[in-house]
Amino acid sequence: MDEKSRKTALRMLTYGAYVLTSASNEDICAATVTWVSQASFEPPMVSVCIKRESHTFEVVGKSNRFILHLLSHDQKDFAASFFKATEHIEGFLNGQSFHMIDGLPVLDLPPAYLVCHVLDVNDRGDHPLFLAEVKDVVVRHEAEPLELRKTGWSYGG
Repeated sequence: MDEKSRKTALRMLTYGAYVLTSASNEDICAATVTWVSQASFEPPMVSVCIKRESHTFEVVGKSNRFILHLLSHDQKDFAASFFKATEHIEGFLNGQSFHMIDGLPVLDLPPAYLVCHVLDVNDRGDHPLFLAEVKDVVVRHEAEPLELRKTGWSYGG
């Protein structure tokens, strides 16, 4: 397979940008994720791919729960603040305010979020796929979603 063509073609797939948070005991993580999709109407499910060599992969693997924060089109800088390792300081994750609900960190600014429980993990490749049931949703307000392509970033190929 031609590597340049492969990279070009795979980068033509469309993605949003989201922030995933989770916690296992006192261990909290937050990361920007892009490989996300709805996977079922009934029961409502999503699939999320998480980089294997990451703190987020480790924490979600232990807790089997996460919050998927849906971002608005104007939250590019917010998403970028979760490209780095999670820093937890007095009610802030990577400088963004949050609170805990049922042992999971919920960021205060995103317009909506999904509370997800992991059902299965396809543990292949460098970004294993987590299949999760959506147990609850909170919509603070409707918003145009943050699309990866419109940020100027790319993650794929």
